[in-house]
Amino acid sequence: MSDKLLEVKNLSAVYKTDDARVFAASGVNLSLGYGETLGLVGETGAGKTTTALSVMGLLPDKVGIITAGSIILDGVDITRATEADMRLLRGSTVSMIFQDPMSSLNPVIPVGKQIQEALELHNTEGQSVSELDAQVDSLLEMVGIPSKRKKEYPHQFSGGMKQRVVIAIALACKPKLILADEPTTALDVTIQAQVLSLIAELKEKLGTAMLLITHDLGVVAQTCDRVAVMYAGEIIESGTTVDIFEGEAHHPYTKGLFGAIPSLTGDAKRLVAIDGLMPDPTVEMKGCRFSPRCPQCTQQCRENIPEDIAVAGGHVIKCFLYREARKEAKS
Repeated sequence: MSDKLLEVKNLSAVYKTDDARVFAASGVNLSLGYGETLGLVGETGAGKTTTALSVMGLLPDKVGIITAGSIILDGVDITRATEADMRLLRGSTVSMIFQDPMSSLNPVIPVGKQIQEALELHNTEGQSVSELDAQVDSLLEMVGIPSKRKKEYPHQFSGGMKQRVVIAIALACKPKLILADEPTTALDVTIQAQVLSLIAELKEKLGTAMLLITHDLGVVAQTCDRVAVMYAGEIIESGTTVDIFEGEAHHPYTKGLFGAIPSLTGDAKRLVAIDGLMPDPTVEMKGCRFSPRCPQCTQQCRENIPEDIAVAGGHVIKCFLYREARKEAKS
């Protein structure tokens, strides 16, 4: 049996619209071990959410299409699974915490009933209604909500409390993997810290693996074992948290991300921005997707797609600079 809970290999996905095809993910490769936390970072439109939705089998019907690759989740190839298979996997093997708790909950159903629905769908042990109700109480208490509030509706909760309910739903059936898609984006800074602390605590308690999608490199540094940097539908760098935050070798885009982080100790200066914009996702590029914005771009970068280069152990960078550096070192 593989020691990897999740293996995404050469995944490509597109969105078909009346006007164009949007190339949302292209040749994505990533893996996640049991109990491990992987941070997936990158700017808006990089393809992070598309990757997560592909794992959940929740790409929009007839619009979002996986065109290549495989997704092996706990031994099951998601790309070949039927909808009936996915219903059994969602909740019990993989769950997702969505970005916006305001729109993740049904406004006309009490929160306790929404948690209980997940338990009922995976009630393989034939538990009674009273036993399921007790589990709902336990889950609410686990995320810091008094169980007496289970009959209340989402509008009666604050944003942070709604997100706690969403977390309770995600953890209800003790899944092996949680996909947390920017779980604190809609919350203020103080509540963000509380929710992230809660997720980390529950993950440790239940031994759950997590794919954390975020823009916040500080959160990644604190919570993740490994990091994958995504740009324009591709994983352009991956490695351990130490590799990414303390290593010397980096993809030019990763360098740009770190250059845009303000210093808390030095003099306040203007942030160093990455020039330009991400490429149009409706146009297939023949070279490196970062080449139009890269200060170290060469003609080779514009004409050819770079390979993944292992620079140290599991630290991989998709860039011609490191292939050339390796050639020079060998000669």
